[in-house]
Amino acid sequence: MKNWIKKQFRKKSRIYIMPTKMGGYLNGLIFLMFLLAIGYSNNLLLIFTTFLFAFNLLWLIQTHFHLYRLKLDQVVISPGHALQAIQVNILWKTAPQRPWNWQIQLEGEQGNFSFQSLNDSPTNSVGEIVPQSRGVHHWTYLEVKTSNPFGLYQTWVYFPLGLQSLVYPTLLKSIDLTLSGKASLGELTSDKKGDDDFLGLGTYNNEESRKISWKHYARSGELLIKEGQELKTPTLDLELAPPNSGSLKEEYLSYLATQLVECHKRDIPFSLKANGLSSSQLAECLKALTIC
Repeated sequence: MKNWIKKQFRKKSRIYIMPTKMGGYLNGLIFLMFLLAIGYSNNLLLIFTTFLFAFNLLWLIQTHFHLYRLKLDQVVISPGHALQAIQVNILWKTAPQRPWNWQIQLEGEQGNFSFQSLNDSPTNSVGEIVPQSRGVHHWTYLEVKTSNPFGLYQTWVYFPLGLQSLVYPTLLKSIDLTLSGKASLGELTSDKKGDDDFLGLGTYNNEESRKISWKHYARSGELLIKEGQELKTPTLDLELAPPNSGSLKEEYLSYLATQLVECHKRDIPFSLKANGLSSSQLAECLKALTIC
């Protein structure tokens, strides 16, 4: 019953309006002045009350029309990490004239989040929200509220959404990366035969064709192979195996997410094995941590 009543007050494109605290005082004053004018047969007071009531009605209509032309196109919510700002882009089909001074709120199954506006235009509003926990967030309504232009009435409207967005695990402030080494061909010189810039090269003997130095072949016409030391490329190989405990699980997922993000920043190759599948794409790895 509670959810049904709640939905009745969130009808699409239905604009709600009620007096603010100051507007309530004004309406009370108008009503009191009307009673005094009638009780004491004061025509002058009655005329003044009528004019004040007319202006009050005009202010109410103006506030209502401040959202009347607002039509939503779509909402784009970027994925991001819990406890960090996530960008939200709201696209409008039509919008009223300035000034707006909107108070925007995203309602979801995980709670309501205030929209901190960064930039507003007649076509879109760009801002941020800060989710508190990881997971797949289901967004149900977008609420737009304003008391412009006079501050005597507050009007608001609900736009149904039906959206989902990913909120990745919280990032830790600092961690130590545990990296392994992966062998790759190197060009470091060694104490092997060769003179000057040919140091570290040997004669090709029909083996290890992948080690042929084509740069030196172009210069000398001889097939030479690299005999330098092999380089070790640092890598990070992780496997998803979270504990069952709630708090320990969140700490574990945050630790893995921080490692992956740090490797991505440093251009260190990484991979995450989850549910028998391995991925080296940051978005796919963070998604696996989010929905586990």
